[in-house]
Amino acid sequence: MKETLTLIVPLLDRHELTDRSLKWLEQQECECKVILADGSKVPFSGSYKSLDIQYFYNGFDENIARYMNKMHRATQMVETPSCMIFDNDDVINLSGILNGAYFLSENDDYSTYQNDVRPLEIYPEISVKDSLYTGKSIEQELPEDRLLNVISNFNSFNYAVFRTSIMKCFFEIMDALKNDDFQLFQKSWAYTSAILGKCKRLQDQSYYYFIPGNSILQTGGKVHKFSNWVSTQYWNESCPKMVSIISCLYRGDIREIFLRAFLDEICKKNNIEPASEEYIDGVIKASHDYDDTVRKVVDKYCKLFTFESWRFNAQEYYPVGHATFVEDIIDG
Repeated sequence: MKETLTLIVPLLDRHELTDRSLKWLEQQECECKVILADGSKVPFSGSYKSLDIQYFYNGFDENIARYMNKMHRATQMVETPSCMIFDNDDVINLSGILNGAYFLSENDDYSTYQNDVRPLEIYPEISVKDSLYTGKSIEQELPEDRLLNVISNFNSFNYAVFRTSIMKCFFEIMDALKNDDFQLFQKSWAYTSAILGKCKRLQDQSYYYFIPGNSILQTGGKVHKFSNWVSTQYWNESCPKMVSIISCLYRGDIREIFLRAFLDEICKKNNIEPASEEYIDGVIKASHDYDDTVRKVVDKYCKLFTFESWRFNAQEYYPVGHATFVEDIIDG
């Protein structure tokens, strides 16, 4: 377990919820390293004798860019072949999550394993709801086909098990670009995963329990919706940044194909007129301004984006069902 998966828990205050989630991990006899990446106003403190915790304080997450810097720092600390981020107010069924790492160990051509994310209501009574994300696995053989699939059938990649090399590269790119845009973070995370490998999603096998409430990024107006993206202050830089990221990771002539599909989706979701040829040409031209920054990071990791480097051994587990898990871990 501890040689296979690392859990990264980003903190932004709400320390009583962090304490609750860590105690739930203790109840499951978690042996994984837990990295607490703290961006709170007041640093977290707590003692958990049975957990292998690595803590650092990164200063207050006053914006998304600070969060990107914190996550870059956290991912660089990971030494296992797979890792996963989870919010400090949620809970995971650890045996099921570890099966995500096992799946990656058995399938070299997959970049990520997307857990079954289910809302967990605690009050007034405990109940498990239906899956939040029901999109199918992204399993086309060609990177271009996977990329086009995830653009038109987007499902969040939050709460997935990632290969560590991908997570490290992605957050280093975000930090190098000083990204302060929530949507650029969310969309490029998914697109990056689809370019680099197939993406598995299996319902009823690896449970991540999302406890409804505001995520740590949904405070202070840091988050805007995809449908509002073009009207934000970030759009004019984020769009060419996105094209640069995808092109440098793809390592081929994909700019125009990607941009046209991406803008089609943007225009549909924002209910605006299709982009003109002049606009498309302008974005592609502007995207080259970011290539040196992105390529510098990608070149650092490119040798780690091979099936040979992704091979590792992991144990298969038998996940506890909803009812037993809720009764033993949460209700207990």
